[in-house]
Parts: sequence; C-alpha cells; structure tokens
Amino acid sequence: MMILLKIFYKGKTFFLSLFLISQFFLTEPCFANDIEKNVTNDHTKNEQFLFVFSPKNFVANIQNSFLKGNYFEWVLFAIIITAALAGYLSGIRRGKKIALKKGFTDSSDTQAVNKDRYEEMIENEKPFIQKYEMVTVLFADIEGFSEITDSLDPETLLEELNSFFFYFDIIIDHYRIEKIKTMGDAYMCAGGIPLKNHTNPVEVVMVALDVQNHLKRLSLQNPNVWSVRIGIHTGQVVAGMLGYMKLSYDIWGHTVNVASRLETSCQAGKIHVSGTTREKIEKYFDFEFVGPLPNTNEISYYVKGLKPEFSEVNADGQLGPNYAFFVQMQLLRLADLEEYVKGIMAETVSKRYFHNFKHVQEVYEQAELLAHSENMQDEDILLLKTAALLHDIGYGISYHDDMLKLSEDIACETMPLFQYTQQQVDKVCQLMKATHYESVPNGIMEEIMHDANMMYFGRADYISRMMCLFREQEEHGIHVKKAAWLQYQINRLNNHQFYTRAAKELVKIPAELQIAGLTVKCEE
Repeated sequence: MMILLKIFYKGKTFFLSLFLISQFFLTEPCFANDIEKNVTNDHTKNEQFLFVFSPKNFVANIQNSFLKGNYFEWVLFAIIITAALAGYLSGIRRGKKIALKKGFTDSSDTQAVNKDRYEEMIENEKPFIQKYEMVTVLFADIEGFSEITDSLDPETLLEELNSFFFYFDIIIDHYRIEKIKTMGDAYMCAGGIPLKNHTNPVEVVMVALDVQNHLKRLSLQNPNVWSVRIGIHTGQVVAGMLGYMKLSYDIWGHTVNVASRLETSCQAGKIHVSGTTREKIEKYFDFEFVGPLPNTNEISYYVKGLKPEFSEVNADGQLGPNYAFFVQMQLLRLADLEEYVKGIMAETVSKRYFHNFKHVQEVYEQAELLAHSENMQDEDILLLKTAALLHDIGYGISYHDDMLKLSEDIACETMPLFQYTQQQVDKVCQLMKATHYESVPNGIMEEIMHDANMMYFGRADYISRMMCLFREQEEHGIHVKKAAWLQYQINRLNNHQFYTRAAKELVKIPAELQIAGLTVKCEE
C-alpha cells in the first residue's frame, strides 16, 4: 500500500510539474498571438485590448473561478497562477514587440530613425527620444483658410492644398530640412534634426523665403493665390517617436511653442522670426523690427530678404542666393565637418600619439592664421581649412605606408556629403598632397598648407612631439633603431624650409637647437 502511495505522489508530482510547464508554454504564445491578431490602427481599441489583459484583471478572473475551492485547491491555484502569470508576462512582452514593429513598419517617418535606434527601441520597449541643443522650427499657415474652405468645393480645395504642400516638400528636401507633419492647412518642419548641424537657422529661413517667392510668382498669374504666415524660432527640442501604432516622428519643447506663437502673430505674406534666430542669421539677411512677442522673452523681427552682397537676380527675375552665399554656408558647415573628423579619429586616439585630432586642430588653426596673413579670399580659406581637417583622417581608419592616399580617398567620399563641388574636392585633395614633407609647394595655397602642417618644426614642443611619433611608429610595427631614426629626423630638419612670410616670423627655435635637443633626448 505504501509503495502504491509513493508511486501515486511521485507520479502526481511529475504530472503536476508537466502541467505547470505546459501552462507557461501554452499561455505565453496565447497572449502574444492575441495581441498580434488584435493590433489595429485604431489606438482606442488597442488601449482597451491591452487593459483587458492587464495583470490585475487576469488574476481576478482566475481567483473568481477558484473562489469556492478547498485548501489543496488554493495551493494548486497559487502554483497555477505563478506559472500562468509568467507565461502571460512573457507573452505580453513579446506581443508588445510585435505591435511596436508593426507600428514602425506602418510609419511614414522611418527615415528619421536609424536602424540601430530602431532595434534599441524594440528591444528595450522604450520610446525613441533624443535631445537637440540647436534646432530651427518653422510653422506655416494659410491666411483665412476657414473662409477659403467655404468658397471652394472640396476637390478643388484639396488639389490646391496638395500642390502647396508638394512644393513645400520639394524645397525642404533641397535644404535637407525634416518635415514633421501637416495639420489641416498648417505645415511644420525643422532643421538640425535628425542629423545635427550648424547651418539649420539659415537654411530654414531660406525655405521660408523660397516659399514666399513661389507664392509671389503664382500671384502674378492668379491674384487669388493664398497668403501664408510663417513663424520661425531656434532653440532646444526633444525629438522622437512615441506609442506603438503608426509611429510618428515629432518634436516637443518651448522652441516649438515660440515658433507657433510667431506664426499666429505674423502678418500674411511675412516671415516672422525670433530674436534668437536673428542673432544666428543677421550676417546674411536684412530685417524689419516688430517688437516683443507676447508671453515670451523674445523680441521679434520680419525677414526682408538676403543682404545685397549675398544675392543676385535669378532666372525668374527675383532675388536669390549668389555664389558668395554658397561659400558662406560651406564655411558654416566646417564646424559639422570638424565634429565628423573628430568622431572618426577619437575611436583610435589611444594608439595615435602624434597623428591624432590634436595635431589636426593645430594644422587647422595654423592654416587659417597663415591664410589671413596672406589676405586669402573666403573660398580659398574654406579649402585650406578643409584640407587641414582631412589631411590625416586616414589615421582614424588604419595605419600603413600610404596614409596620404587613404586620407584622399576618404576625403573624396566625405566632402560631397557636406555639399562640396567636384572642383572643390579636387582642389582640396591637391592641397592635402602639400602636407607631405617631401613635397615642393606650387603656389601660395600649397605653401600655406605645407607650412601649417610643419609649424611644430620651429616650436618648443618639437622634441616631445617627435618622441610621440617614435612611440606611435613602434606600437604599429614600424621598428627602426633609434640611431637611424634620429639621423632621418636630422636630415628632415636640415632640408626643411618654410615658405610663407608669417611662418618664417613665427619660428622660435632654429633647426640647430632642435637637432641638439633631439639628439640628447634619444641618447637618454
């Protein structure tokens, strides 16, 4: 009898364990599949569905079904709840991921979030949000749209509204501005997201001017063309995608609210900007003072147009940007290019004791200094500073014999991303060749580039820099006896010469003293 009882209890334990395990594996797919089947594009229904499957309701339903059970059943009930709830939580988690993936797929804003961010959002089940320090927000609204809707049939109204938004889309794409959304007759976009840049205040105002000029051209053919109010403000925003269904890239913050206020208080046909935005773009545009903006700390202005030195009459007979304006925008983008190069070279900075971003910055600053001393034009300064930033970028990728060629290849791929012309790309690559110590400069720009790269030859930190170079080469497998290496550096010093007047004047320590100091250091 006792043997039978033992078999019974052991068997019951086995079957109970099997039952509990089955509860988990059966419950988990159940809840995940139910969520997948019931996910719709109706947010209200989704919220109701997820509420029904909340842990509180789930436990309450099971408790009611076992409410009249005895002690053994309550113990069994507790074990069953534990297994089923574990399956439920796992299933609901997997189901939410399914819903989030479906929402991202259905979204029209997927380009605003890169693949890594998307996968992080799916895995952590958290909204994608990011803070930006400098974003320029634009609101545009059609004047008197309510009255227009009463005078036009729906098809004509939507056709004209679509035409207006379509032109807006083309213009913001040209200036690489991010469309946020349309709300009825209102259009919202922002510059400086999702990719950060320093040019967005200027570019967003250029979008506004282009749209207003387009409407002026249309009014010559049709006097009933709509008038648009535009408000623009620059500042911090939080951007991201929230929710699970039909995810939408959006922005929030005080900057958005101020831009909206500027639009609502704007006169028809005008571009209303904040004082903050004006400070960032006053070099390029003319303004008309408006006054304090209600309920903010901002003074507002109307943008009248580009300054004469940055404008010219285009093919349509209207003022547009000239080549000088294009160069000024490229000079602004240098800050973006600098951050890009810094990001690449910082990844390997631990093994770059000489060819690191600090050296790049020194060459960049010296190139600008020498260029100004030679009274170079803006575009020449742009190309010199660009060559200085890119001449050692290859060291952020690899370390081999022909580093200059690698840097040139990377420059050819990178510069078009920052809107350089092919002619400018070719010129920068030529200037980069002038940084080679054996090169013979041809012309004042190559002389500036050559001197900027070699300025440390005449500085007090020359010896410490050379020892950093020796250590760097040693750690990358370039093994040379110190005596041979020293003789090589002595030959370089003896054969080196500066070309520009300013570089010659800036030399503090002659080659003879540098050789003596380096010799002593190598003999230690």
